[in-house]
Amino acid sequence: MKQRWIKWALAAGAGTLVVLLGLFFWYARPSKITQMVRDGAAERLDLDVTIDHVEVHLLPRPAVSGRGVALRLPGRPDLPPFVAIDEFRVNIGLLSLVRKRVDTVYAKGLHIAVPPSEARDGLPGGRSGEPSEVVINHFVTEDGSLQFVPSDPAKQPLTFAIHDLDVWNVGVGLAMPFEATLTNPVPEGLVRAEGEVGPFVKGEVPHSAVSGEYTFEDANLATINGIGGTLQSTGTFSGTIQRIAVTGQAHVPDFSLDLGGRPLPLEADFDAVVTGTNGTTVLERVDAVLHETPMVVTGAVINQPGPGNRALEFDVTIDDGRIEDILALVIDSEQPVMTGRLAVDAHMKLPPGDTPVRDRLEVDGRFGLNESRFTDSGVQSKMVTLSRRSSGRNGDDEAPPAESVLTDLSGRVRLADGVARLTTIRFQVPGALVALDGTYGLQSGALDFEGELRMQASVSEAIGGFKSFFLRPFNPLFRKEGAGAVVPIRIEGTRNEPKFGVRWGEVF
Repeated sequence: MKQRWIKWALAAGAGTLVVLLGLFFWYARPSKITQMVRDGAAERLDLDVTIDHVEVHLLPRPAVSGRGVALRLPGRPDLPPFVAIDEFRVNIGLLSLVRKRVDTVYAKGLHIAVPPSEARDGLPGGRSGEPSEVVINHFVTEDGSLQFVPSDPAKQPLTFAIHDLDVWNVGVGLAMPFEATLTNPVPEGLVRAEGEVGPFVKGEVPHSAVSGEYTFEDANLATINGIGGTLQSTGTFSGTIQRIAVTGQAHVPDFSLDLGGRPLPLEADFDAVVTGTNGTTVLERVDAVLHETPMVVTGAVINQPGPGNRALEFDVTIDDGRIEDILALVIDSEQPVMTGRLAVDAHMKLPPGDTPVRDRLEVDGRFGLNESRFTDSGVQSKMVTLSRRSSGRNGDDEAPPAESVLTDLSGRVRLADGVARLTTIRFQVPGALVALDGTYGLQSGALDFEGELRMQASVSEAIGGFKSFFLRPFNPLFRKEGAGAVVPIRIEGTRNEPKFGVRWGEVF
């Protein structure tokens, strides 16, 4: 009797095992799994799904693997898949198949291509509705990419290399925690991020929410040709997958420009937006401090046609800066050429290219410089002499000391093709005002300016001494509009060997 019971138990167990195996193979057959994924993506996300190959494994434990997974926007075969997976593997059991829920999915080669916003025009869409149960407890991937597809097919997509990505509680209608490590393309550097993505929006997955915190490490600014330094940044981000707003702080201890100067520390608080429509990063607000010069910057890092082409375009406002900080980016010397308070309001462009910054940089703006002083004693001495003669004070006892003579400078500059065109330039020292218009070559140092020198003193008073007696008859020639003397002048030569002259044709 006991043996018969054992036989019946073994038979029942075998039968149950056969039934369970049958059910397992029924639910785990490749066509069934493919159909489950396809129906779920279509119903919940309004995405078309294809899977190239699916296999079922029994040993060492039941599992499903596959390759060539693609989730696409319906009706847009011209766009890359919104999500593509090269290979995947997931351990499963009969219960997980029946419940349509698995513990961990391991994927290799996850590629996300965020389409341009107009890609959904004309297609139905809406909210995802009530939250679903968790479909995947833990999604793990490595060696992937996040790509923003631009509206203009001639432009290169903005692509982030994903080193690893973990997502928990994956399901429709849920905010899913994630951690990721990826490489930012421009400037190139490592980004570590954690936050939440979702809930996914049915028919408009690229418009689904994303938020979190990030750390940007050792970003190489030299990947934007013409700029140098290593950037560190931390901050937060929020918005949608297609349009991410970033608020953060940045520190560059060695910021430099390819203009022959030396590195300076740069600190900044900023608000920026990364948009998938054109692959451009918009700098909505940057409050920066270059060494000791505060400035406000707005603009964009613009994605242009061709691989790796990024252009900078921005507006810069400096209300109370230091001219020595700006000159340090241009002139590499221990002692600044001059010191003083600086104001700037300018629009700047730096197109992409391999040529030096001075040949590509475009500037259009106004500047003002006051309370400035040349640090070279010889140059400062000439400013003192100009002030003394223009004031008619040639005696040492009545002339101001060298350290008390300050200069003011203002004007408008337009820089293009390495040539600065300066207009309405006003250079002032006590007793004299110089007005100039002309050009200056950034590389050659060539000077070509014309203008006038307006003095308080007459010509004879400016010369002084015995010679002044013979120049008195000529005073009326130079006297103009209430000034003691107005002398038409020209400045030519180079910055190292300038040549000053009088335009005598204008005098007579």
